[in-house]
Amino acid sequence: MSGRKLILVCLIAFASAAPAAEAAPRHGLLTGFSDFHAFQTPGAAERQAAFANLRASRGSVVRTLAGWDDIAPSKPPSDADARDPSWPGYRWQKLDTWVREAVAARVTPLVLLTGAPAWAEGDGRRVSAPAGTWKPSAAAYQLFAEAVTRRYSGRFAGLPRVRYYQAWNEPNLSDFLNPQWEHSGGRLRPASPAIYRKLLNAFYKGAKKGNRHAYIVSAGTAPFGDSQRGGKRMQAALFVRELLCIRGRTHPRPKRRCPGGPVYFDALAHHPYPIGPPRRTAINPDDVVIPDIWKLTRPMQVALRAGYVRPNRPKPVWATEISWDTSPPDPDGLPAKVVAKYTEGALYTLWRQGVSVVTWWLMRDEPEGQGWGYTLQAGVYFRGATIAQDRRKPGFYTFRFPFTAYTRRGVAQVWGLAPRSGTVQIQRARGGRWRTIARLRTRPGRIFFRPMRLPRGAPLRARQGGETSLSWRVGPNEVE
Repeated sequence: MSGRKLILVCLIAFASAAPAAEAAPRHGLLTGFSDFHAFQTPGAAERQAAFANLRASRGSVVRTLAGWDDIAPSKPPSDADARDPSWPGYRWQKLDTWVREAVAARVTPLVLLTGAPAWAEGDGRRVSAPAGTWKPSAAAYQLFAEAVTRRYSGRFAGLPRVRYYQAWNEPNLSDFLNPQWEHSGGRLRPASPAIYRKLLNAFYKGAKKGNRHAYIVSAGTAPFGDSQRGGKRMQAALFVRELLCIRGRTHPRPKRRCPGGPVYFDALAHHPYPIGPPRRTAINPDDVVIPDIWKLTRPMQVALRAGYVRPNRPKPVWATEISWDTSPPDPDGLPAKVVAKYTEGALYTLWRQGVSVVTWWLMRDEPEGQGWGYTLQAGVYFRGATIAQDRRKPGFYTFRFPFTAYTRRGVAQVWGLAPRSGTVQIQRARGGRWRTIARLRTRPGRIFFRPMRLPRGAPLRARQGGETSLSWRVGPNEVE
């Protein structure tokens, strides 16, 4: 989360069409939050209130930060110690407590492991590189991954099982991985994708050795990069192509060879922060916002066919950070009611492109701190004096029961994420009353979807039991 405040709130008047699959996807959609402060705040009562607010929003996934440098401040004396979760040099206490609480609260933990300890950084570190980012040792990361997944395998010291792990954070930014570029053969060439390929493969190998059922999610790439080579931010689509040994933006094709062999992961992650409404595409061709996921999945399919991605099976996409700032409280944010509409539009647009997990950044607003411009007010809760006193924003309700009816070639694409499995009523407002016009059965994962011929602008809503979604007028329904 670095230097993104202005991007989150600006509305840039630009749009273009992006490819979309003709057939609707069949997968479900899990939602949750990336909010390290809310869920890892000191005080068990506060953390329990955070889990309660998560459940109220119908989120099921919590992404938490576990710093490699925090857990392993000292270098293990041997490889055997490094892979041993009971080595006394490891500091597991905070993560142990959080895992126990999360599992007891019936939520799914996604543990993000990032930030190398000083002893695991490479030689020749530049002064400008933030701590923990300079050429981290893949060998040390592998041993650490094995220790982590052994500890939370469900078979160690009575600790609960954790299945989902994310290897690093935003490796296309110099805030998290360095160097991004290096001079070679008289030219500037991408460096961070090759560094990260080694890290990801090492983490995958170690994690699977510690627990073969561990599920490895790649680092979420940041959406925006510098248009010129040599900057501190590499554009996401370029980074992913280089990571997967693919060349060609418009017609991706495999490179002749992939140094170090195939890339190993179970799901590809990205942070598709927007630049306005949820269907507005990025200006720069290799930036990747909400409707641009195809810029990542297209080269990934090519890499799969070429044998450059393993295991050789379909890879889901996870959006592990996304949000808009709201006004209130941020005077420069978007109106809270507008963000509520954008929220459900984003969830549909991502699902349509194959995204199966979305963890929203944040659950509750950050404090003002030194000023609104330095913090994020992107939660679905207004911040109170305590988490238990947080108040729901309009976006809470669209996150809890999202419903959209975008048009596609003149046909309404009626979609939503129901409160539970079963039948959902689709209702239309006519003559001052809501009348049921269709009944849809949910698919696996509580998704319901049906193309319907309805007049543009017709007000619709979904209803299940005693709960209704917010209404949506057939069509774009986005406030410019």
